[in-house]
Amino acid sequence: MPQQYKPLHNEEDVENGAADATPTGDNRQQQQQQEAANPPAVQLLMVSLFLLLFFGSSFFQPRPRLQHLSGGGSKYDQSKYDCKIQLVESIPIGLNYSDGSPRFLSTFEAWQQLLDSAKESLDIASFYWTLRAQDTPGVNDTSTQQGEEIFKRFLNNRNGGSNTPRLNIRIAQSEPSSVSPNEDTKLLASNGAAEVVSVSFPKYFGGGVLHTKLWIVDEQHFYLGSANMDWRALTQVKEMGILAQNCPQLTKDVAKIFKEYWYLGKSTDAKIPNWNWDYSTNYNLRSPMILNVNSNTTMEGFLSSSPPPLSANGRTNDLEAILSTIDSAITYVNIAVMDYYPLIIYGQHPKYWPYIDDALRRAAVERGVAVKLLISWWKHSNPSENKYLKSLLDLNSKRDKIDIQIRRFIVPTDASQEKIPFGRVNHNKYMVTDRVAYIGTSNWSGDYFTDTAGIGLVLRETHETEQTKTLRSDLRNVFERDWNSPYAHDLE
Repeated sequence: MPQQYKPLHNEEDVENGAADATPTGDNRQQQQQQEAANPPAVQLLMVSLFLLLFFGSSFFQPRPRLQHLSGGGSKYDQSKYDCKIQLVESIPIGLNYSDGSPRFLSTFEAWQQLLDSAKESLDIASFYWTLRAQDTPGVNDTSTQQGEEIFKRFLNNRNGGSNTPRLNIRIAQSEPSSVSPNEDTKLLASNGAAEVVSVSFPKYFGGGVLHTKLWIVDEQHFYLGSANMDWRALTQVKEMGILAQNCPQLTKDVAKIFKEYWYLGKSTDAKIPNWNWDYSTNYNLRSPMILNVNSNTTMEGFLSSSPPPLSANGRTNDLEAILSTIDSAITYVNIAVMDYYPLIIYGQHPKYWPYIDDALRRAAVERGVAVKLLISWWKHSNPSENKYLKSLLDLNSKRDKIDIQIRRFIVPTDASQEKIPFGRVNHNKYMVTDRVAYIGTSNWSGDYFTDTAGIGLVLRETHETEQTKTLRSDLRNVFERDWNSPYAHDLE
């Protein structure tokens, strides 16, 4: 049975130490006689009480921010780390925005930059690989060229050379299936271009997949987002992610999550281990890393993961990261995801899973937060999803000051593009509020948080900034661009 989410205690919920009792006046003379008769016992009792009060009071306090595991900083680490982070996205061919609309580095360009900058190592966590368009033999489309070019660069790694040194490429992928045989990675492994391991989530959880999309280069740079290792993710599917460059502290932290995938891919054991300190982190929801982002914004950041058994000591669960982001919103929550269900949908019978849905309802009803959901609609969408979206939308009321709006994003498709399987969809997985930017790799149904691997990046602005352009504002502008585009349609 998939593991269910159990909300954690609030940060302020700490245990209280027991108070010591004082003898009354009626008993004081008798006690003094006993103390005189047995002074060593009294001294031992007094020492024990002192130790309990001294150490007990400190034990029950909230844990301070600890020193980073890799060294540096003080015990209460307030170091600020430089990090260049930018949004990257894939805009499908034929999806055209008006002049002046926000535009960012493409996923293809971001991956090219990572390959260009790699000197020693490249680690990739992926769901599946179809960069060569081998799964679409009947489709003759020039939009496959970018994927083919990326794959060629991977395959050429078997040779190396003076200008292109051979990299240590490691790929942790979800276990291949008849639907996703991963012929690309078989070819890379057989030619010595990369070392590949497959992670069987059914072995550990009874279901689920490795759904993470992650690149890590030289422990300095990384990509995290919605784009699979698929040619369609570059030209036929709308994707959103981030490219972090010259960001070693955050990169080393996300590398610990990849290290878990690599361990599971190598392991013959059928159970998740108790992750030791090599996998743990000091940076989380209650103790974030302080980042100087793009030299203009101070942000608190941390990486979250799912499912809970893959969250090593100190790691915030991805669901908790999402819930805390919603709960901390003051004026608005904007969400763009492919699927939204308050259910566990994969299995013999659906199961109710209300955590995110409840958080959105609380935000709108109790705090007056304006909620906007931009959910994808394509030929693989399940119409039953509308029932749950409609129940949220029904709360919208000007009289009650409840503001919930929902739209469907539809990527336009012509007759030729219609022949491309599993293309033409808004595949984004992000959320932005008045202070926080969240970018993840999971769709929003329960399965992705109970038995499927994913990662989220949470970046919170620590104070109001005079800068008109920040990473968070960029993400807000993307949402507003899409929300107000002709491709967004009211749920009705």
